[in-house]
Amino acid sequence: MSESTDSWSDERVQAELEAVLADLQTLEEHLAEPLTLSGAITEIETTITMYKQTDMGPDDA
Repeated sequence: MSESTDSWSDERVQAELEAVLADLQTLEEHLAEPLTLSGAITEIETTITMYKQTDMGPDDA
């Protein structure tokens, strides 16, 4: 389902990274505490674990 990033041009990679950075900066603006890379990774891992525990697959919706 997801496309391989191996064939992405340097410009595409740069654009994707800039988009992710913009998203993280927007998220950080809404947080009470500053977001660090470590904190962001922890938040993502926690969210993934939560979804795995609730087993929210497409058939469950």
